[in-house]
Amino acid sequence: MGATPAARPGPRHWSSTLSMVLFPAALWIVLPLWGTHALLITFVILAGAQWLAGEHRWRWALVVLTLLALLAGGQAELGVRLYPVMINLSLALLFLGSLRTTPLIERLARLSEPDLPLEGVRYTRRVTWMWGIFMSFNTVVALVLALHAPLHAWQTWTGALSYALAALLMSGEWLVRQRVRRRAVNA
Repeated sequence: MGATPAARPGPRHWSSTLSMVLFPAALWIVLPLWGTHALLITFVILAGAQWLAGEHRWRWALVVLTLLALLAGGQAELGVRLYPVMINLSLALLFLGSLRTTPLIERLARLSEPDLPLEGVRYTRRVTWMWGIFMSFNTVVALVLALHAPLHAWQTWTGALSYALAALLMSGEWLVRQRVRRRAVNA
């Protein structure tokens, strides 16, 4: 059973996935081998790929311009450290901003279940809130670490621990979703 055309991953999906995978790899490989300038240039390339894929063009253009300004101003390390702050802030705004209309998680759920029941709509709204709050929390932690912590502490949080926490949150949400679905079927 193949994916429906609307649900097939396109360039936006692949550029987002690639950036998400390459960010921690870049932190642990590029930074120790070539330093902050090379890492910042890597981030500019990743953000540029997002922009070219049409993924929220104005946000990515702002990220690229900010990173380039920091690089040109001799603040490469600060630019590197602020990259996850900008990404998490963008994601927090994306999730929380979608609550004004159709929540982002509801849109994603409707790709596989177009006739989402009312309980599913309510659930997806709560999950959208949860991810928005998580991304906001991650923004604050990344900012505090970027401005006040040793490089290793910042690197450990932004390149490993925040991803582990997101995976844990995703796994927990999946378990809760299964229970919500069973309850809806049995009702």
